[in-house]
Amino acid sequence: GDACVEANVRMLSDGGNLIDIGGKSHVAYLTSKGDAASGMRISIDGATVAFSPDYDPTSLRTDVAGKLVKKLLPDGAHAKKGEPYGEIEVMKMFMPLKVEESGVLTWNVNEGAALAPGDLLATLELDNPENVSTATVFEGNLAVHGWRSVTTGPSADNSPKRSHLLLRKALESLN
Repeated sequence: GDACVEANVRMLSDGGNLIDIGGKSHVAYLTSKGDAASGMRISIDGATVAFSPDYDPTSLRTDVAGKLVKKLLPDGAHAKKGEPYGEIEVMKMFMPLKVEESGVLTWNVNEGAALAPGDLLATLELDNPENVSTATVFEGNLAVHGWRSVTTGPSADNSPKRSHLLLRKALESLN
């Protein structure tokens, strides 16, 4: 669309960002970049916002560091929902790795491989891919009273004292 929010961003010496929106300043830090195992975390004015990782049952990953000690299912085998497909050793303990959906397993690593959080162990061709909902990108018009339009210019109500109302209206439009 053609709507926008004007902001000034300045890098801080400690790695954070000073963000000025509508005359009000905010300090933001990226506390965790996140990966396939853990979501991204940011801190804005001292409040932490966590973004969960995408749910993708076709990518079988580990969320802990360890070693793949045993493949319980061979390459090309059919795995049932909840069935263990491998074992990982973490700090002298053995933990089963289970599939979240049913499908055909294809291994990407060998037994004995050292694993980091988020490593792709195997892929799963799902029996029923239509049962898994996928995220969709919002492509509509997020028309929020007070935001300025590129074509029409600033709104008369776009004052720094009303920025909380703009945020509330934006959130209401998304719900």
